[in-house]
Formats: sequence, structure tokens, C-alpha cells
Amino acid sequence: MPNPIAKRMRNTAAALAAVAASAYFAYDFRWQQGIVELEEEAASRLDVASAAVFAPTQKFGYLPELLADHPVVVNALRHPQDRQRAREASRYLERVNASAQAAVVYLIDGEGRTIAASNADAVDSFIGRNYAFRPYFQNAIANGKATFYGIGATSLLPGYYVAQAVREGGRTLGVAVVKVDMTQLDQEWQRNEDEVAVTDDNGIIFLSTRPDWKYRPMVSLHAEALDEIKRSRQYGTMLKPPLPMRTVRTLHGNEAVVSIVGDGGNGVRFFVRSRPVEGSGWNISVFIPLSEVEARAWRVAFSTSGAIGLILMTLMMLAQAHARAEERESARQALEKKHSELQALSEELRAASITDPLTGAYNRRFFFESVPKIVSTANRHHVPLSIVTIDVDHFKRINDMYGHPAGDKVLQALTVLCKESLRESDVFCRFGGEEFIMALPNTDAEAAAQVAERLRVRVSAHAVEIKGMPGGITVSCGVSQYREGEQGIEAALRRADDALYVAKNEGRNRVVVR
Repeated sequence: MPNPIAKRMRNTAAALAAVAASAYFAYDFRWQQGIVELEEEAASRLDVASAAVFAPTQKFGYLPELLADHPVVVNALRHPQDRQRAREASRYLERVNASAQAAVVYLIDGEGRTIAASNADAVDSFIGRNYAFRPYFQNAIANGKATFYGIGATSLLPGYYVAQAVREGGRTLGVAVVKVDMTQLDQEWQRNEDEVAVTDDNGIIFLSTRPDWKYRPMVSLHAEALDEIKRSRQYGTMLKPPLPMRTVRTLHGNEAVVSIVGDGGNGVRFFVRSRPVEGSGWNISVFIPLSEVEARAWRVAFSTSGAIGLILMTLMMLAQAHARAEERESARQALEKKHSELQALSEELRAASITDPLTGAYNRRFFFESVPKIVSTANRHHVPLSIVTIDVDHFKRINDMYGHPAGDKVLQALTVLCKESLRESDVFCRFGGEEFIMALPNTDAEAAAQVAERLRVRVSAHAVEIKGMPGGITVSCGVSQYREGEQGIEAALRRADDALYVAKNEGRNRVVVR
């Protein structure tokens, strides 16, 4: 006869094995689901972070090319020893940078020596300094243009450099360079709750939401790379030991699970997704802690093993309960999905109702919905509020001569320039046709006129790339300040429209305040 004790032991062992197997597979399944969710979340975060990397610097990309073609620049580099020409070039660069608002704009001759700079009169002027060791100089000389991130050799502040070779008759005279101060971007990134890192072509983190990760390689550097970094003084004395990171599991080509050892000596596991930054050797990576995914997977594993144990004891009862639980879960998920779809549809309809489809700017409806709140705040706190109306000069002529697609591109380009000129608290809308409007809280008429003038200058300097259209565009602006106690914004709007009318009649391409 079979031994009942042995049989019970075998059954118990089999049951335990079944419970353990079910826990393992449940954990792995829920973990995989969590990874899929993180992949989607990481992709979305990467889109936002990738845009944020170059958003503050893209507006300077055109400037070195413009400088490289200017006669004052070419003349100064053609005669690098002529101090008078160098001083004229420095004054020109100073005027250009007063509008562009970069950190520094400067000219380097073919030997690497700075001969003119927008900070020529500053204590820490670049004049006379030799930057031949900098990669942006070498790459611009070799390839015509270059970009570079590094700690300033003179200022010791982080900067993004855009360089353009200055050439004449096939001969390279020197390099025009724009340095963009990255200090503010660093500070803004450190306020970000996401954990994001941008690495250079050597894998060194130079931009991160985690200050303790900055200037640390994600992998150990070869001696050649270290020598080049030291020679170019790319990170000055900021370079730190490699990030204590270990790859736990490689998922897809650009995804992995890693463990990073913190200050307490404990490893924190992250899901990492990376992508290259277009037009550079850089990579941007988003790190999402795995603690929640793993906790959910463990909860599922424990729940599943308990369920299997109960099934072994009361198969029918548990099967019925499990079936009911699956139905409830399915109904809940279906309800949540429908709720999410309806919520998303509602948000899409709301966005469509307040957004101009051509330019992506807010529309007239949004303006009149938003302005009463701004007026109320201005009256309550006794702070100024100004209105700026903007109209494209000769817009009908553009449509008549080049067609409505050309007019559409003009409006789209103007929208981009306007958005780049405004604060987050400002309201910018397309009011109709070629007319746009800005509401500037906490801004008096004088300051609003300065905003409008900077915009007018930027627009007139901006080339609209439309086939068959030879030049750029200009705008006329009307400015008016809301007067405390007025009933609504309508009176200020009328004054701004009157000012715009005067600007048009006085020759266009100007700002008038009423």
C-alpha cells in the first residue's frame, strides 16, 4: 500500500511548488506589464525633456552665420592685427548682443586668438585670449560650423557654444562664436521632479535634474578621452568619478534596468530609456524608479500565491470567487477606460475650441475668457496691465503676390517669435486675420512698449523662408495700459487699436502707445 504520510508529503511538496511557480510567474508578468507602462511614460518624458534641452538655445542658432557674413566681421578678421578694425568689430558685436541677449559674442582669428568681443570693456573680457584648444574652434575651422557644451575657460560658468567659420574666397579667416549661458537652464532643470540626464559623446552627464549626477561619467572613461577632456578644459575642475551605476538587465536597444548606489550605500533600481539628441553626439536619458513597479509585482505575486493556495483547498469556491473578481476587474477597467476616453475627448474639444488651428496660438474666445480674471487681479492688487495689438504690415500684398500658403507661413513664423518673447503669465492670441494680441499682467505701458519694440526688431530681422518670397516681414504694434476702475478691458482694447491705426498711418513697422 502507498504510504499515506509520503503521499501527503509529495502532495504538499507539489502544492508548494505550484504556489511558488505561480508566485514567480505572477511577479514576472506584472513586472513586464509595469515595464510596458514605464516605456510609454518614459517616451513622453523624453519628448518634453528633449525639447527643453535646446529650447533656450535654438534662437541663437542663426546668429553666427549672420555674423560670419557681415563686412565689419570679415574686415576685422582679414586684418587681425588692426586694433581700430577690432574695436569697430567689438562695438558691432556689443550692439548685436544687446538685442540677442547671449552671454558673449566674439571673434577668433585663424590662430585661435580672440580679437573682438561683445564684452570687450568687461574686467573678464575675452579679448586677447587664445581658444585654439577648444573643440568648437577646431571643429568650426574643419567643418564650417560646430556646437559644444563646456565650462567657460574664462568665466568658469556652463555654456552652450555655437560657432561658424568666417570664410572669404575659399580661405578661412577665423570663427564667429556665440556663447549661451546655461546657468538658468541648470537651475530650472534642478527644480524638475523627473530624473533626466543629458550626456556628451564621452558619456559624461553635463545637464541633469539631479545635481549630484552632474559632471559624472555614466561609464568609466578611457585614458584618451580623459586626456582630451583635460586638454580642451571642457569641464574645468568639475569632472567627478563615474556614477556608481550597474546594468541589471538590458531590455530593448535603448532601454535597461540599472542600479545606482546612493549616499547611504543602498542601490536604487531605475528603468532607463535613452535617445540620441539630433544633430549632436549627445544622448538624453530619463530614469524612472522601479520601486512602485516592483511593489505592485510583489503584491500581485503574494495575491496570486494565496489564491493558488486557496484553490488547492477550496477549488470550486475559489474558482467562482475568482471568476466574479475577474468580472469586477474587467468592468472596472472598462469603466476606467471609457472615463479616460471621455476625459481625453473633452480635453481635446476644449483645446480645439480655444486654439487657432493655423498657428497653434490661443484664439479670440480664449482671450475674452482669460482677460476678466487678469483684470480682476489687476484691480484687486493694484498692479498694471497692458495690451499690445500686433498687425502684419502689407499682409494682403503678401497673400496677393505669393499666395495664401505664404501668408499662412508668415503668420506661423510670427506666432513662434511672439511666443518666444513672452512670459508664462502673459496671454497671447490670434485675434483674427493677420492681427494678434497680447495681455501683459503686472506690466505698465512703458514696459509693454519695450516688449513690443523688441518683438518688432526680432521680426524685422527674421527671414521667412518661403519659396519666391525675397525678404522678411515687419509688424506694427499698438500699446495701451488698462486704467484701474474701467469696466472690463474694452476701453484699453480700443486705445490699443487706435495706437495700431496710428502706427499703420505713420508708415508701419513701429510701436505706438496710447
